[in-house]
Amino acid sequence: MKKIAVFLTIMFLAAPLWAAEEEKAKGVQCPKTTMETKCFECHVKGDFRVIETAPDAQRVYPVMGMRIIVEAGIEKGYYLLSDILSYEISKYFEYLDNHKITRAVIEIHSPGGSLFDAQRIVSMIQHWQSKGGKVETRLYGAAFSAGFYIFVAGDNRLVSGSADLMWHEIQSFSGFGFKVDTPSDKEEAARILRHLQDVRHKYLATRGKLTKEQIDQRVFKKEWWMSGPDAVELGFADGLITGKK
Repeated sequence: MKKIAVFLTIMFLAAPLWAAEEEKAKGVQCPKTTMETKCFECHVKGDFRVIETAPDAQRVYPVMGMRIIVEAGIEKGYYLLSDILSYEISKYFEYLDNHKITRAVIEIHSPGGSLFDAQRIVSMIQHWQSKGGKVETRLYGAAFSAGFYIFVAGDNRLVSGSADLMWHEIQSFSGFGFKVDTPSDKEEAARILRHLQDVRHKYLATRGKLTKEQIDQRVFKKEWWMSGPDAVELGFADGLITGKK
């Protein structure tokens, strides 16, 4: 009987050790990942603080050049526009809609591109604005031609003091079933080009301090170049970007 009591005492004392070894073998569940391994992928060794990650670290974006940023505690979409590709802007806004993000930043760094893609992008910006969204356009480098046209569409347009902007007359028109073959076709082409130019200049006149006629004069047979401060003075930008990007 005494031997049985000793055996039971040994078993009782050893039980915590067995439980500890079993728990060690299983691992301790991480409170963040709920996994039992790879704790130091998201925790700092020593004090076990959670490693901070960017707000967009786990996101999958529909287009290159976009990400989610947080500024002054506000979540915003950010898109770098280089090529004038309206289908990418469409996917950008669709992503923001799906994720209930109402602030969009479009950084312009573009030599220009398709007139019709630029017009479509401006129209999508206007549609976004009509739903209560805000679009901030930023310019650190260059916004030429179609890039300039898109830049001025923002609610808040910020430009670097060293940036360059350029607008010019529409220089060619082809595609969409249009082709120049005869003198009368050239006359028709000139009429269409004038129509396209007038529509764009009427819009630009609503985005700055110059009239349509003054804009007509600025681009007549030449390119119209502006610095960042020029754009602010003429009302095509709302302020200068201070500090570094």
